[in-house]
Amino acid sequence: LPGDAIIIGLNDASKLFELSRKACHYTKVSIKQFTEFVWQESIKNQLQIEGWSQIPVVSTTPLKFPYHTSRETEVLVMSLFYKNNLLNSFLFILDRLKWPSPYCSCGHEEQTAIHILTSCGHVDEDLRDQASYLLSVGNEVSSLEDLGTPHLAILNCSRDPKFIQICSECVNNDDLKLRRKICISTGPTHA
Repeated sequence: LPGDAIIIGLNDASKLFELSRKACHYTKVSIKQFTEFVWQESIKNQLQIEGWSQIPVVSTTPLKFPYHTSRETEVLVMSLFYKNNLLNSFLFILDRLKWPSPYCSCGHEEQTAIHILTSCGHVDEDLRDQASYLLSVGNEVSSLEDLGTPHLAILNCSRDPKFIQICSECVNNDDLKLRRKICISTGPTHA
């Protein structure tokens, strides 16, 4: 109602009880929109303070994995959205003695999520082309070189069911030899 909008716009807590019943009625959709708005603003402020130029789009909607996708595949796909993952490029930084090479098993580049999805020779060329196209469209760039922060670029495409399907097919490629788990020792133990 127009009067409600004025009261809300004034931000005057003393007029709170003058709001109509309708103004105090919330739907699941309105709560979802409000939650996403507050979350988006919060993450935007935090990341801008930290110097990030690219901000991921938040959503409370579950990812749409293909039917009968295993939990292991879901976890592997979701790990592509993060800088800290089980790929050689990160593990090499973590412990160069335990993981002596950042390179992919294809031997051409460091094993990063962007490499796996767009240029790894172990992944079907058609899948790589589709992933490249969706990454470009989903991040509104004309070239993959303009993606900015790679894991955020992938995260921005995560709401596209086709992109999730492509990621699922990529991580299930046995030629990639992706790790399903690692064991990180914290040093010698004393009994």
